[in-house]
Amino acid sequence: MREQWNQKQGMPQHEARRDARKRFGNRGLWRERMSEIDLMTLPQTVLQDLRYGLRMLMRNAGFTIAAVLALALGIGANTSAFTAYKAMFGRPLDARNSGQMVNLGLVRQSGSLSSWFNYPDYEAYRDHLRSFSGMIASNDGDLLTLTGVEGLGGQRNAGGSSVLGMLGLIPPSALASVGESASPFFVSENYFSVLGVPALRGRTFDALSHSELLASPSVLISENYWQRRFASDPAMLGKSVRLNGVAFTVIGITPHDFVGTSVATPDFWLPIPLKSLVYPGENTLHDREDLCCRMYGRLADGVGMSQAQSEMALLANQLRKSHDPHSDLSKPVTVQVWPGSPFPRKLDGGLQFAVLLIMIGVGMVLVIACANVASLQLARSASRQSELRMRLSLGASRARLIRQMLTESALLALIAGVVALAFTWAMLKVVANFVAGALPVEYGSFIIHVTPDLGIFAYVFAISLVAGVLFGLAPALESSRTALPSSLKASAGTSPIRSRRLRDTLIAAQVAISLVLMIAGSMLIHSSIRALNMATGYDGKQVADLEIQFPRDAKYTPERRAALISDLRTRIAALPGVAAVSSGRPPDGGGIRTAAVSLNGEKPSKQNTRAYVYYTYVQSNYFQTLGIPLLFGRGFQPQAGKPEPAVILSESAARQLWPGQNPIGHSLRMSADGQFHGKTELLPDGPAYEVIGVTRDARGVALDGSDSQQIYLPLPDDRLQEYPLLIRAKADPALVLNAVGPAIAAVDPHLGGSLLTLDAMVRQTPRFLVAGLAASIATIIGVLGLLLASMGIYGTVSYIVVLRTREVGIRMALGAKKRDVLALMLRESTRPVLGGLAAGLVLALGASYLLRAILYGLGAVDTVSFVGVSMLFLLIALVASYLPSRRAMRVDPMVALRYE
Repeated sequence: MREQWNQKQGMPQHEARRDARKRFGNRGLWRERMSEIDLMTLPQTVLQDLRYGLRMLMRNAGFTIAAVLALALGIGANTSAFTAYKAMFGRPLDARNSGQMVNLGLVRQSGSLSSWFNYPDYEAYRDHLRSFSGMIASNDGDLLTLTGVEGLGGQRNAGGSSVLGMLGLIPPSALASVGESASPFFVSENYFSVLGVPALRGRTFDALSHSELLASPSVLISENYWQRRFASDPAMLGKSVRLNGVAFTVIGITPHDFVGTSVATPDFWLPIPLKSLVYPGENTLHDREDLCCRMYGRLADGVGMSQAQSEMALLANQLRKSHDPHSDLSKPVTVQVWPGSPFPRKLDGGLQFAVLLIMIGVGMVLVIACANVASLQLARSASRQSELRMRLSLGASRARLIRQMLTESALLALIAGVVALAFTWAMLKVVANFVAGALPVEYGSFIIHVTPDLGIFAYVFAISLVAGVLFGLAPALESSRTALPSSLKASAGTSPIRSRRLRDTLIAAQVAISLVLMIAGSMLIHSSIRALNMATGYDGKQVADLEIQFPRDAKYTPERRAALISDLRTRIAALPGVAAVSSGRPPDGGGIRTAAVSLNGEKPSKQNTRAYVYYTYVQSNYFQTLGIPLLFGRGFQPQAGKPEPAVILSESAARQLWPGQNPIGHSLRMSADGQFHGKTELLPDGPAYEVIGVTRDARGVALDGSDSQQIYLPLPDDRLQEYPLLIRAKADPALVLNAVGPAIAAVDPHLGGSLLTLDAMVRQTPRFLVAGLAASIATIIGVLGLLLASMGIYGTVSYIVVLRTREVGIRMALGAKKRDVLALMLRESTRPVLGGLAAGLVLALGASYLLRAILYGLGAVDTVSFVGVSMLFLLIALVASYLPSRRAMRVDPMVALRYE
């Protein structure tokens, strides 16, 4: 172009060409510059880096295996947590085209989101909303007693053979239930058609009306239960079974592992209109104040969630007018619609906190793994100084060296990610089966799918690359900085002070984070043990709770029920080994109620309410049966007819109401207005009660002991049938428990019931199960951290011993003893460990403060956890340092002096 321009300016052709070439310069140099910015150069160099990195990893097989294992543990822990969270809380509804299914909820005036609706409102939404092609309602229920089938009793002690039973959380002798328990799930009649899931065999409820269901009660059975309990007997279709004494016909079998809108496969599926048959006294179909069900909808074609939400909001504000004007249900509401899920839109605060702690824990494990491999990389980089200096002297830039080492790190992390994904998938399969077997079979089959999908693959890929950058950046920067081109011969026996400090910092970080995880796990274990062994204030091992279920039959009038209970009490009291029989709710048996309390006979109001205290109705021999001592005053007097207007206080309730005073002879009044209670249950509203006695505190299920403040009221004789029977055994409770079933059958073969020792009831409560689960997860994470830190210490010290072989040979040639060399290596390797322990103890103090809400009976500093775990960690760190350090004592000085 220059030559042409020159010619246009009038230059002769030969002069125009000579001038153009002179101005252009060296064509070879320009060709090289142009090739440097060629878009194909970068992929070529990246491919070269990958090939070279793979050769380097294969050459150093020991380092590669150690690094891959460490990273696989860290990546695997994070992948496991993410997969489990996604499989549990991110799961859709079990339905055809599940993307069309949505959850429905109402935001009350208080700002809380409620996913619960009453059945009449559900019917109104189902019949009038056009944005949905179908709407369903569902709810689980309490265990039902199964009778009327062959082979009865096959699962009677099933809980004892479950994982929880084998761990001692459910004693086998405590599960001698009367009859056989089965888990129910109540659904609307159109449930299966809206979900798009037909019956595996038989038919569903879709074609049956309310009247047909009431005339001929029908149930579906899950294939899981059909296989487990009835050995896949094809004759089960059309057979009759009794649930809580009511006859039902099995009309169909649902597909294997089908959970619908739940997370577990129940034993039986029952239509909601039949709920009152198995739970007498409930009026689900007509009670607008009974929030019985969760509601789900399938969006009509072409309808979005916002459109459905707007239509539903109009009807919701019309339906609120049909509620009690004094009820919160009559206040204005807003509608929420979100993608279908078995869980509410917002998880419970405690559950959110637990999930957050688990994610933080596995994130810390990944940090430990990255620090582990980074320290190994630093130690290994000292042996690569000759290679790096040679490459710099041949013209490579420092950025080029950093890119090469980061490529190796990323390649290493991706290999670890593949290994982690394979092992995580296999491990989660085992864990899913473990969790499914952790609960007794009568609670149904817990179903969780952990098969990796595209989202999990993307997560593993992303976290592997992040891990590769995390552990590779610091060694790459440090190695490229120390690789000076002025010297082509590196001394393998020396290591820059800066590199040593960075390596020590990484070891200290591993130790500190691992110590925090181990102390947290130890505290949770200690807390769980304390919770399980807490002093309840009553004898839970010798006392059993017997819940009786009456059939839904007109002949079972209140009078007949009272007569049956009286007869049953007489028979049980006469059994060998029975010490006493009483009636009342046990401290850990649910049904906890509170009431406003005022003093000196005044009716409770906002102005004079002294406290809100738990109350319960008990029979006169309740305290003797449970082994709760009367501290002073007297007990209730056995008497027929209306009981005396008197109460007995627990000692903490007495301190709350009359601090520093003797409450005997004082009076109080109670009001349950505004508190939760059933429609037919006894309420303490009414005249003033005289305090006649004070008992020792009895702990319930609240770990903070708040439910130990109790007011005990006398239980009228005509209400005994509404409360559980409490049976005290003289010696082995298993003998008594096994004899109760025949006693019930002798009174009435149609009666159902469940029998459980009070000790087992405590262990099955959600608070204690969650405490045990948290301790297990924290222990696993802590052990992973300890394993990774030990691997890091061992690997780093091993590399240091190899790098300092020449130095050790010189020291020994100059007269150093073997024990001096060992002491030197141990001293230098344990120095960062001690620094990490100190930092870890400080961080653990902060962790214990964050965990205080879920720790039972532990102070801010749990001496056992802090001291015990620290000493254990130091011992393991010394062993990890000693094993490679011992090799330094075996160095031959003459060989070491020739070592390159």
